[in-house]
Amino acid sequence: MKDYHWTEMIEKMQDIRLFSSLHIRRSKNEGITSSQELDLLSRIVLSDTPLTPHDLCSSMGLSKSAVSRLIENLEKKKFLYKESNPTDKRSYSLLITKKGNEELNLTYAYYLEPIYWLRRVLGDDSFESLTTKIKEANELLLKEKGGN
Repeated sequence: MKDYHWTEMIEKMQDIRLFSSLHIRRSKNEGITSSQELDLLSRIVLSDTPLTPHDLCSSMGLSKSAVSRLIENLEKKKFLYKESNPTDKRSYSLLITKKGNEELNLTYAYYLEPIYWLRRVLGDDSFESLTTKIKEANELLLKEKGGN
């Protein structure tokens, strides 16, 4: 296996980051304004059970302070709300609002266009292979980060 020089690896990392952030930027402060906001709201919608900030830190690979800032911004926009845990008042779950659901529906095509484009250009098999490898890499990195 080739041992890459750090400059080659940082270029690869920058390519991945650039791909992830293309089409995400918006100039206005309304709506979903970052890929992390979209990710957080999507995780809430897709989860079978209500998520806590701790759940989001673990699944998104973000610090507690980063998730707290995202939650605060999304609450200000009225896209999500906190529901207190009846048995532990210090704990709460996050739920999406009607306005948050509407915003997700409006922005999915915009945010996902690079992924749809990539699938069209690569074809189904190559796209599936790429996304499988990315998922495997994310799982390895999360496991490593968690110390497991």
